[in-house]
Amino acid sequence: MVLKWNYKWSSFLIRLGIIYLVQLMIKGFDYSFGHFLDFTFRGIIFSSSFIVFWMIIWYLAEWINEKIKYRGELIKLFINLIIGYAAGFLSNNIYRFGDIYLFDNTETWKDISIFNPELVIALLLIYMVVYGVYEYLNVKLQKKDEQLKKEKLQKENIFAQYQSLKNQIEPHFLFNSLSVLSSIVHTDSDLASDFIVKLSKTMRFIIEKNKFDLVTLKDEMAMVKDYFFLLKTRFNDGIHLQLLNDIENVNDIYIPPVSIQLLIENAIKHNKLSIAEPIYISICICDNYICVKNTLNKKTEAIDSTGIGLNNISKRYELIANKKVETKEEDNLFIVKLPLLSQEDYENFNY
Repeated sequence: MVLKWNYKWSSFLIRLGIIYLVQLMIKGFDYSFGHFLDFTFRGIIFSSSFIVFWMIIWYLAEWINEKIKYRGELIKLFINLIIGYAAGFLSNNIYRFGDIYLFDNTETWKDISIFNPELVIALLLIYMVVYGVYEYLNVKLQKKDEQLKKEKLQKENIFAQYQSLKNQIEPHFLFNSLSVLSSIVHTDSDLASDFIVKLSKTMRFIIEKNKFDLVTLKDEMAMVKDYFFLLKTRFNDGIHLQLLNDIENVNDIYIPPVSIQLLIENAIKHNKLSIAEPIYISICICDNYICVKNTLNKKTEAIDSTGIGLNNISKRYELIANKKVETKEEDNLFIVKLPLLSQEDYENFNY
């Protein structure tokens, strides 16, 4: 409401300023006035009546143009030529008859026709110039407004897609973790108890942090260490994790929540692992990426997949920062490179 009020007043003052300058120009060319800043009673009456009349014309023309805005450009141009001519003609004759009957200036007007081409055409040209500039600015503003609406719609669509991706994670993780728990609950009750505690902490992280679009790398790595305890419980020396570059203490880098956990899970899903042939996973920062590497020992049988994992992470990075997740196989390693995200990426996505 305040913005609309301010806009109306600023628009009114701009129009008032333009019309005031036009009447000064007319007074400057009219030798019956001493000069364009003629503040005699006649000069004040002329200025006041001219400003009031043309303010009314401006708002009337705006109302008419709003009614015909979907007509063709030639029709709108023709209608505005008529408005400009009629307004110029009326303005000239209001000035003429007011000057004659209020100030007894019959002598001044005796050689000037009612049409008075100099003033009428001048006012018509001024009207058309103002109309042209006004239309141009109006079109520019409409295009800008349409662009803003389009960007807002795209952003809302991005948030909707992103929320859908995040909502996939919680039930997916719980399903896989319960599967792990079921394999140890009957064999080692103490270990199962520790497992439930770590599972609880990990689930709390997912439920709480998954409300956010990004989390700090430090928070993510704390969850990864708890999650790895769950994996170590199940696979013992069949799986090894190495954290490099003091990565678990990095606090100024952001990451979509649960991204690294999904990559570790993905590595386990697609590779055979045992004490004889363990899988090695390392996580480090290299160049402008978080690099997650795992040794390759691919399973030959078909994998029952829920379709969540690398694809989910890739889509989230594209939606947040329009950045690509890189993957490659090299020297018997599968490498996933997650782009480093900053506070700026976080703010751009959220605001």
